[in-house]
Amino acid sequence: MAKLCPKGKAAAKRKFDVYPSAYANMYASAVCSGKVKPGGKKKKKTIKKKTGGGLRKWVGEKWVDIGAPKKNGKYQPCGRKSTTKSKRKYPKCVPLAKAQRMSKSQKTSAVKRKRAKKQGVGGKPTMVKTFKKK
Repeated sequence: MAKLCPKGKAAAKRKFDVYPSAYANMYASAVCSGKVKPGGKKKKKTIKKKTGGGLRKWVGEKWVDIGAPKKNGKYQPCGRKSTTKSKRKYPKCVPLAKAQRMSKSQKTSAVKRKRAKKQGVGGKPTMVKTFKKK
């Protein structure tokens, strides 16, 4: 097997992100044999577009407590200041869009299931499904 010339090796390292690789070695050998002129078009890096899901979406949503609705039909923001000093019961938090789609019976059912479970086991909140399985 013939060694690659330094000119071809250097050209392949400039053009490809990963060296050594099969494609980079093919390019280096083509430069060494004179078939390809070095310094041609550089391989474009592909940039993945971030989709609108996951943690970014979750952080951007407005979370509300469906267990403590206000009199005007709106909801209080999720959470409470202190577990010992607060008069509010344990919150059942959902995104505002989901809260607006839920019926009154679905909301009361979800809050009942949340408050029926022992909360704060091991210092962590207890997760309860928002919708009951049929």
